[in-house]
Amino acid sequence: MAFLEVPLYLFTQYIYGENSWEPLARVDSIGEQSDIFWYHTELNGLPERMTDEHGEVVWRGHFSTWGETERESVTGFQAVQQNLRFQGQYLDRESGLHFNLFRYYDLVGGRFT
Repeated sequence: MAFLEVPLYLFTQYIYGENSWEPLARVDSIGEQSDIFWYHTELNGLPERMTDEHGEVVWRGHFSTWGETERESVTGFQAVQQNLRFQGQYLDRESGLHFNLFRYYDLVGGRFT
């Protein structure tokens, strides 16, 4: 299963486990050049960190029990933004809500909107 994101000139493809929403990898492409990033997740599928093709950590996230971002850090050469959260959730940084296919989840209020 794959989810595609196309902001301006960057083409991003997410690779998930078979019959799962757990992310395995992300491929960022600009023209002919591609970079692959590997997800390292907690048991519940929440991404903890991302590494590049050389095994260097490029993103690390720390979350509360309910998935609220407590701290994010970007390291290494590339400034990588990572928006996947709990399985099936995508962070909308503009609103602060988590998108769940057909509705948004508000972490602060603890409810779907």
